[in-house]
Amino acid sequence: MSIDVQTAESEIILRDKLAIDRTRLANQRTLLSFVRTGLYFVATAVGIAFLGQRGGRFGWIEWSLSGIGTFSIIVGIINYLLMRKKIKRAYQ
Repeated sequence: MSIDVQTAESEIILRDKLAIDRTRLANQRTLLSFVRTGLYFVATAVGIAFLGQRGGRFGWIEWSLSGIGTFSIIVGIINYLLMRKKIKRAYQ
């Protein structure tokens, strides 16, 4: 059995391209999970705010959940941008 050298090289290149695509998709998936978690926190804060209109005192919980949600979204975006930069550097 003889392996064509040119075919082997193109196969390696294809594997590398697929690995890059998988890494980019994983990075995007991680960003979306951070954003989803942040939005859940903010939506919960809004729900508690509507409950607070009926006589409850939930102000500190609302602000805490909103802050945690916003922080989660910001951390996700920063993480995404840093990883995208590392991916570009690693595969060039």
